Amino acid sequence: MPHIITAAPLGQLAALDVHQLYKLRVDVFVHEQRCPYAEIDATDADPQTVHLLAWDADTHELLGTARVFPAAPTDAALADAANGAQIGRFALAPAARGTGLGRELFQAAVDLGERMHPGQPLYLEAQAGLVDYYASFGFTPVGELFDDEGVPHQPMLRPAP
Repeated sequence: MPHIITAAPLGQLAALDVHQLYKLRVDVFVHEQRCPYAEIDATDADPQTVHLLAWDADTHELLGTARVFPAAPTDAALADAANGAQIGRFALAPAARGTGLGRELFQAAVDLGERMHPGQPLYLEAQAGLVDYYASFGFTPVGELFDDEGVPHQPMLRPAP
């Protein structure tokens, strides 16, 4: 499936692109994963947050998304991550799963995080069932599992390159 990955802060996205971004995230996190919470948050609109969007090159349908922003770990044990970038809200449309697009999009998020905060670790809060997936990108579990809206999450760090 031919695709294009773009990256921009929310304020630079077209209104209909923002609509597709939020629709995909609500479809995946709220409906599919049955996690009813306020999907839109202040991090989305922060000018330092960059949204990666994977588009079908032919139909301009949004296939996947992630966001990269200054890390804000809440656990004091993760203070070293506070100078790095955090990756979050990584989601793929069902049609894009199993195609390799997820790995490409997530690697683009890692690369962006390293460019945004060179020489610093990357941080993410992985759904517990995806720890091995993120480990394949060099992330390691740190700290304790925590509950986020009924879904167990594991803090993970990727050391600075």
